[in-house]
Amino acid sequence: MDSIRRNSIVSVASTYAGFIVGAVNILILFPHYFTPEQIGLTRTLLDVALVLSTLCTLGSIPLTLKFHPLYRDHLPRRENDLPFLSLLPAVTGAVLLLVLLPHFKPWILRKFGARSPLFVSHFDLVIPLTLGILFFTLFEAHAWTQRRAALSNTLKELMLRLLTTALIVAFGIGWIGFKPFIDLYAWNYALPLALLAIVLVRSGGFPIVPRFSRVTRRLWKRMASFSLFILAGALLNVVARTNDTIILASQSSGGLSDAAVFTIATYLVTVMDVPQRTLISTATPYISDAWKMRDLTRIGSLYHKTSLTLMITGIGIFSVVLLNIRDAERFLGPAYASLGMVVLVSGIGKLVDLSTGLNSQVLLLSKHWRLDFLTNLLLVALSIPLNYWLTRRFGLMGPAYGNLIALTVYNGTRFLMIWRLFRLQPFTRRHLAALGAGAACLAAVGLLPDTGNLYANVAMRSLLFSLLFGWLIVSFRVSDDINALFLSLRQRLGW
Repeated sequence: MDSIRRNSIVSVASTYAGFIVGAVNILILFPHYFTPEQIGLTRTLLDVALVLSTLCTLGSIPLTLKFHPLYRDHLPRRENDLPFLSLLPAVTGAVLLLVLLPHFKPWILRKFGARSPLFVSHFDLVIPLTLGILFFTLFEAHAWTQRRAALSNTLKELMLRLLTTALIVAFGIGWIGFKPFIDLYAWNYALPLALLAIVLVRSGGFPIVPRFSRVTRRLWKRMASFSLFILAGALLNVVARTNDTIILASQSSGGLSDAAVFTIATYLVTVMDVPQRTLISTATPYISDAWKMRDLTRIGSLYHKTSLTLMITGIGIFSVVLLNIRDAERFLGPAYASLGMVVLVSGIGKLVDLSTGLNSQVLLLSKHWRLDFLTNLLLVALSIPLNYWLTRRFGLMGPAYGNLIALTVYNGTRFLMIWRLFRLQPFTRRHLAALGAGAACLAAVGLLPDTGNLYANVAMRSLLFSLLFGWLIVSFRVSDDINALFLSLRQRLGW
């Protein structure tokens, strides 16, 4: 865990810096310069591209993460054909996208034309955005295996948002119109992708070996079966996690405008994801190695510690967001008056997801990886009909309710599977202590009076909660890893 902690520090710093930039973009610049419909367009394009890019990988990303230890240990780098094996299906998927996607445009026109005509008129931009995400994700997986997660996270979390900031500013001061803005937005991944590819290729982390090695010849049947199942599982997972915006754009009476409100709510909740995203990128290679050695003790330790860390940081971030949500609504204006309830319900669902730790990686990298597909199938089987029905019934709140129900059942099922198969579960009394500390601090800080100044409210509540919650967690030694990080910071600062 020490290695994971050290590798996570840079990733967390760059990711939070990126989220600060993203918060400026989503909460200040976008609402100031763009209409809700235009904001909804950017999110809908992105969600559609995420679904299509996952499909286009043809299973090559989890293949890299699962089998990298075997290729690393049994082949010299100059004979490692795993990068080529992962690149080939991605290129095939990209070609299929270019050939097949135009044939779906009439269906898009029927589904989105009435409520979201702006999406229909810019549908072709899905192609460059999908290709950018596809190949960045491919190189990102190889960066993880090379212990370069900090680099890929910095490019994805920080650089992408800075590029978006530059585009918004250019639009805001009149240098470009909306059409050039959205066209350039669709090509946002090009520069980070090029930089990541150059670094990996020059460092030897992405050798192109266009011939089958002895490892591939021995494992190809197992690899093919794994890729097909995991492709289906990954696609189901991303569909389950992105269908809310797409359904809102096509079924809600507000169309892209409701999607814009949901985008901002989702962004505020997604801030809770930062520790999970960094832990996934740094912990996945270690979990893979532990499964290779059949070290259940190490896996159980990672499972518990990541669960506790994610719960504590999730509670802290969610509480700060809730304490300031009314001020956020006032700042954004009447069009975003429903933001608070969407954030509350969605945030509870996200906290459930975080508290179960890296259950996906534990299952995916084990010999029972097919269960990852089955649980993702369950998530989609719940998510899409729930979101569709609840959106038609409750409008904007529908996807929030649907996601809460689906994520609770999904993570509960994974929890039971891991316990039954490996006798591993992440929860201890420390989780209850973290939950109690967060609830007490939230209630206490929530009693503070309104100062009458939005910025003073946000600063006072955020700072006071952070200090009080942090003091309780460290003083009562709720998390060994957080205490170790705190002591490390004290030593570096000379306290």
